[in-house]
Amino acid sequence: MEIIVQNEVLILSALRAIYWPRKKALILADMHLGKTGYFRSKGIPIPSTVLVNDLQRLSLLIDTHQPEVIVVAGDMFHHDYNADIDYFNTWRQQYHSVAFVLVPGNHDKLLNIDYQALDIKVTEKKHWLEPFMIIHEPGKNADAFIISGHIHPGYTMAGRARQTLRLPCFIIGKQQIVLPAFSLFTGLYTGHQATDTNSYYLIGNDAIFRI
Repeated sequence: MEIIVQNEVLILSALRAIYWPRKKALILADMHLGKTGYFRSKGIPIPSTVLVNDLQRLSLLIDTHQPEVIVVAGDMFHHDYNADIDYFNTWRQQYHSVAFVLVPGNHDKLLNIDYQALDIKVTEKKHWLEPFMIIHEPGKNADAFIISGHIHPGYTMAGRARQTLRLPCFIIGKQQIVLPAFSLFTGLYTGHQATDTNSYYLIGNDAIFRI
């Protein structure tokens, strides 16, 4: 779905990312690479297909939009280096011409030498990409329109028979966009609902719809 924000055309993708045509940039958040490996190291049997599926979606986004840069608004990684990140590194070789820029989040704990080996540029916690400020956690800044992640936003749809369905979403307000978590291996936070000034773009299967 195409929207206009700050006089810029942005394309919201049901694959949980934004494509910014003028900058040839994909913007996403909360990939949590290494999370499945971290859980397995604690004895919790999480299948590696979670990581494989996430990277397949990212491949589809790259193949569709042909971005020059991928900007991750925090939590690209989940914890320390593990075998999942080796898998990501192998995947990364297919797209060596695409730059990765990480605006660090609270989970990004790799060493500088690891980021260098993965060919990932790490910025300060506030990264200007005019006319937007990219940060990890949502916030207020009177001088900037913020694009962030962190809260893994979702929206609860209620049916007449009292059934409910929670869907990931983009939240778009007057001064910020909150991105859905890119990884499918995350929960959904719905405590932000019922804010009249926000618009919600819900992701259902392969479609986006606004409510």
